[in-house]
Amino acid sequence: MKKILFLLFLLSQIFCQSYKIKILGFHTTDVTQIIHDSGKIEFVAQNRGLLDMIWPTKNDYSANYDSKTFNLKSWGKNIQQGTYKNNLFAIIDSNKSLIYNKKQKILISKPVHTIFTMIAMVQSKTYDELDTKWFNYEHEGKLGKARFVWSDSSFAWNGKDSILCDHYRLDININDSLNTILKSTDYFMKYIIKENFVRELWVSKTKRKIIIAAKVKTPWFTLIAQLNSNKEHW
Repeated sequence: MKKILFLLFLLSQIFCQSYKIKILGFHTTDVTQIIHDSGKIEFVAQNRGLLDMIWPTKNDYSANYDSKTFNLKSWGKNIQQGTYKNNLFAIIDSNKSLIYNKKQKILISKPVHTIFTMIAMVQSKTYDELDTKWFNYEHEGKLGKARFVWSDSSFAWNGKDSILCDHYRLDININDSLNTILKSTDYFMKYIIKENFVRELWVSKTKRKIIIAAKVKTPWFTLIAQLNSNKEHW
C-alpha cells in the first residue's frame, strides 16, 4: 500500500503533454514536454515521417529552476540531429556564474532565465504577472532579455475542443554575444532567438495551465505546434 501511495504522489507532481509540429501543413516532429512541480522541465523532440528519413533527429533538453521564481539553476541538452551531435550542460555555481561543461564560465550578475524556464513560467503564472515584464535571459552564452506580451483572450483548438487561452507573444532580445559557447548549435536553439521571427503561445486559462498551441512565423514559413489530443496526458 505504501508503494502505491508513493507512486500516486509522484504522478501527481509530474505533468506530461505531447505536441505535433507542422510545417506547411506537414507533420514533421513530435515533442513531449514533462513538467515536475519540484522545478524541472524536460523536452524530447523527434522527427517523424519523411523528414525523419532525410534528417533523423532526437533532441533532449532539460532545465532545473526555482519552483517559485523560475530562475535558472541548471540546464542541459543531448543533440542527435542528422550528422550533428552535441552534449551541453551548465550549472549556476555559488559565485552566481553559469559554468558550461565544467570549464567555460559566463558571469551572471542577476538571476536569469532560458527559453525553457520561460516556457515553464508561462504555464504557471497569470497574464497580469507576466505581461510586458522583462526577464534577464541567457542562451548558450548569449545574454539579453525576454518578455511575454499578452495579446488577448482567445480560443485555441486542442484537437477535440476549443479552449479559452491567454494569447502571448514572446519577445527575445539578445544584446551580448561575446561569450557564445558554441560555433554551431541545433536548429531549435539557433532559430528560436532570431530577431525577425514572431513567437506566439496560447496557454489555457484552466487551473492547471497547458500550452495548447504555439506558432513561430519566419520569413519563409510558419511552424505550428499543437497539443496532440490523441495522446494521453498525465
